[in-house]
Amino acid sequence: MVQSEKNCALIDPGANGRKLWKLIPEKSLQLNLILLTHGHLDHIASAHYLQRKSQAPVFLHPRDIKNRWRWLGISFAKFTPVENGQTISFGSFTFKVFHTPGHSPGSVSYLLEDQLFCGDLLFADGVGRWDIPGGSFRALVKSLKQTLAPFPDRTKIFPGHGPATTLGIERERNPLLRG
Repeated sequence: MVQSEKNCALIDPGANGRKLWKLIPEKSLQLNLILLTHGHLDHIASAHYLQRKSQAPVFLHPRDIKNRWRWLGISFAKFTPVENGQTISFGSFTFKVFHTPGHSPGSVSYLLEDQLFCGDLLFADGVGRWDIPGGSFRALVKSLKQTLAPFPDRTKIFPGHGPATTLGIERERNPLLRG
């Protein structure tokens, strides 16, 4: 959850939509934005429920809107398409969208200042799967090497699973980011 004043944005609200929804008013927040890094169920399961409750737009890349039913990623949310290079304003923040395919055809990462929310593109000491429908090892490596290349080592990485890391740490440890 990203918060700007009393507004909040959720990124990849997988399971526990009711629990998330209960937490928002408890913290005196208003849900204004739902960002999805890709269309797999473990990242989008609560999007429809949270959208109905909040009327917040749900952003997803068109290639995953079209293929969201694959690999159990069904959702009935009304999606707003996002494209590479697009910016999404949120209070005093601006997210920049980067199309980072490989885990899925429409995988995207959202950059907020020095924080990258990358879904299943990159994990601490690993990467997301590419051996599932729509996945591509070649596209994943290209996303890692070309899209992330200009980001500084201090960029904080918030993956869809596991602990946060930094791009500098991953450049040292992760074989797919070396050289």
